[in-house]
Amino acid sequence: MARVKLKPEGDERFIYVAHRHWTALVVRALLPVVVGLLAFAALMARALLREPDFLGRQPPLFDPLNIFLMVSFLITAAIVVYIWFDWRNDHLIISNKRVVHEDTTLWLSYIYEIIPLDRVQNVNIRTENVFQYVLKYGRVEIQAAGPTDPIVFVRANCPTEIQCQLLGEVQREKRSQEQKRLMATVERRLNPDAPPVPTLRVQAEDEIRPVNSALQTLLPISPTLQSGVIIWHRHWVVLLKHLIAPVIALIAWLALLILIPRFDVLSPTATLLVLAGLFVAVLFYFYWQYENWRNDIYILEPSRIIDVQRLPFGLYEDRREATLGVIQNVNASSPNIVARILGYGNVLIETAGASGNFMFDHVPNPDQVQRIVFEYRERFQWQQREREWSNTLNIVEMYYRTNNGGNGSQP
Repeated sequence: MARVKLKPEGDERFIYVAHRHWTALVVRALLPVVVGLLAFAALMARALLREPDFLGRQPPLFDPLNIFLMVSFLITAAIVVYIWFDWRNDHLIISNKRVVHEDTTLWLSYIYEIIPLDRVQNVNIRTENVFQYVLKYGRVEIQAAGPTDPIVFVRANCPTEIQCQLLGEVQREKRSQEQKRLMATVERRLNPDAPPVPTLRVQAEDEIRPVNSALQTLLPISPTLQSGVIIWHRHWVVLLKHLIAPVIALIAWLALLILIPRFDVLSPTATLLVLAGLFVAVLFYFYWQYENWRNDIYILEPSRIIDVQRLPFGLYEDRREATLGVIQNVNASSPNIVARILGYGNVLIETAGASGNFMFDHVPNPDQVQRIVFEYRERFQWQQREREWSNTLNIVEMYYRTNNGGNGSQP
């Protein structure tokens, strides 16, 4: 394999370098190899089996067809060499600070996809069939917190080994971060003038605009952020589905508006009253469907998630809550091609609590929702650890004061 072109930065160390499996080379090079071999075989056959014509003249070696076959062979050979260089220059690098996908295209470009270890959320591997299982290759997807796109490394050699190495480094990085934050907490307790423990920043919050307009309040087709609380409504496609029946009712009312006066079914006064009453009913139907869509909300607070299903006018309300600490996993999916094109889907939040799982149904940009929930959970878990450290320090301080006669001096 080719050497990695990327150089470590500072005290960075490369822990593991993964490569594409040899089947990736075979799949890409198979067609040009077959075409090149056929062209070469035909060229050799025509060159070796030349026979004089009836006048005894030897046919030329480089006739138009042989030239075409030779050029075809050289082009396919160049393509195979290019594919080989491109295959050997593709690496997935795991260091003690980051994971890097290095994709070097010969003489054309260098592409580096980088995710710091402290931003890695999930490492998923997939082996799709027995052939991949036997030959030990598959697909590796590394998902990151925040707006960063995942790194996808297909036909990776030994994907299980990649997953183990990367998750091991991620756990080591988390332990290192935990030690640093613990030391900062202790220093803050011993010295009030010491810098405070830095607050974990949720990058995904920068993607969401705060509520600042009446239109956004009346038609919340995108998530809203206010005082650290994020609210999602169902996608506008759901609203359109809810409005199909009121639109049909409005069309029927327009038909009655034309037909009743024409056939003189009712008196003018009765016609006016009936049409006015039906029009009010149609408007109420529109409002009911709109308000029913607007009242179903999914709320993410700094410490809990809330699912609210509510009918208009307070006729019914189902409110479910769970703390972020009980979240086990978050899965995002788009059920069909229409959902992928329009950018909506479902987010399943699996919990270990008595409230069961939460389904954020038909929310816009489900991948973004998944990342934000993960980031909120991570921040909540850090805050829980820091509270536990603070309680432990309180116990140590009380113990020290008791042993020193309650003079209140710090150790």
